[in-house]
Amino acid sequence: MSTPEPDGRTAGNASMVEVERELSRLLRRARAASQTMATDIHPDLDAAGYATLVAMHELAGTHPGGVRATDVSAALQLHKSTMSRNLGDLERLGLIERVPDPEDARARLVRLTRQGQGSLERSRAGRRSHVAAQLAQWPARDVAELGRLLRRLNDDLG
Repeated sequence: MSTPEPDGRTAGNASMVEVERELSRLLRRARAASQTMATDIHPDLDAAGYATLVAMHELAGTHPGGVRATDVSAALQLHKSTMSRNLGDLERLGLIERVPDPEDARARLVRLTRQGQGSLERSRAGRRSHVAAQLAQWPARDVAELGRLLRRLNDDLG
């Protein structure tokens, strides 16, 4: 049984309130950071385009020749019309290209261009450096635990 807090909430409920509040703060900061990182890659890139590039990069680990737009759409949980618009924008910016699907002559795959890959890698390296600086005073075990708990949260939410 949870212990009542002075305001009448239970300790478990108070913890959930804090988790929700802190996740909201983290997500607001993440949205702002995504837009900053998008602009670092290309001045006309928006946060949605940046998310698409990241998803393509992550999927490329298992599909090095390119990925289907439907797979990127599923990874981001976006409607195919939204994904089509995002991919068109990324192609116009020179960050992705469409290539023939070797398994289906009628289909096309999408993949990052050299410019897109290099820009994304530089941006993510800068972000990792920034996060490392923010966590530099944390004990290594706390950083490892944070990574483990975030992975668990993402797995449970996914």
